[in-house]
Amino acid sequence: MASKGKRTAGKAPATREYKSFKFELESADESGEFSGYAAVFGNKDSGGDIIEKGAFSKTIREDFDRIKILSQHTDCELPIGKPLELREDDKGLFIRGKISDTAKGRDIQTLMKDGVLNELSIGYDAVEFDYDSEQGVRRLKEIKLWEVSIVTWAMNDQAKIDEVKSLVEGLRTEVKTGKITRARLDALKPFIAVVRELADILGPFLEPTAPDDPPVQNNIVKSNNPVKQTKKSEIVFEIIP
Repeated sequence: MASKGKRTAGKAPATREYKSFKFELESADESGEFSGYAAVFGNKDSGGDIIEKGAFSKTIREDFDRIKILSQHTDCELPIGKPLELREDDKGLFIRGKISDTAKGRDIQTLMKDGVLNELSIGYDAVEFDYDSEQGVRRLKEIKLWEVSIVTWAMNDQAKIDEVKSLVEGLRTEVKTGKITRARLDALKPFIAVVRELADILGPFLEPTAPDDPPVQNNIVKSNNPVKQTKKSEIVFEIIP
């Protein structure tokens, strides 16, 4: 069953999200111009999202002059360029851009032509989407694009943090409404395994709770699904298929 989601004016600002794609560099020349695809339509990514064709049409039309090209999503620094063309085709979001003739821009150009930098990541807000709770898929129907970044790897650390925050908020909503499904849990198993591994690695380095601090209480959210507690800090939801 699909449920609709839409962020509208008057609500809290959307959390900036990121998606990364292998940069299909079609051309790069001495003038700093390059072209390739910044997003692909119809493919389910690791976060359970599918970008639908048409999702970028409004932002291209209304926000084109404000969209920048960044390096590593560092919006606290100067942009490194701007898009000359953004358009949708059957494959995805095509970009033709120009890297500015600055010291950093020239470095970026050289690394792109050498194949050292070959991935793109977009920074965006999900404006309108349908969420299929049974399949664990969010179909992005409208996206507000803020920037296209040339990145070293698929995601930088901040992008990973923001993606995790976004995922947690979505899961919190699913649990509160009792709509989390077995398919959704199966899709999250690799992510959960990584989190557990990180907890095992970092656990010894985390500061213990001070003796005077009050004990941490579990916040159990009531839902329509039966809940049972198995260990002190482990809550298991019994999923109804």
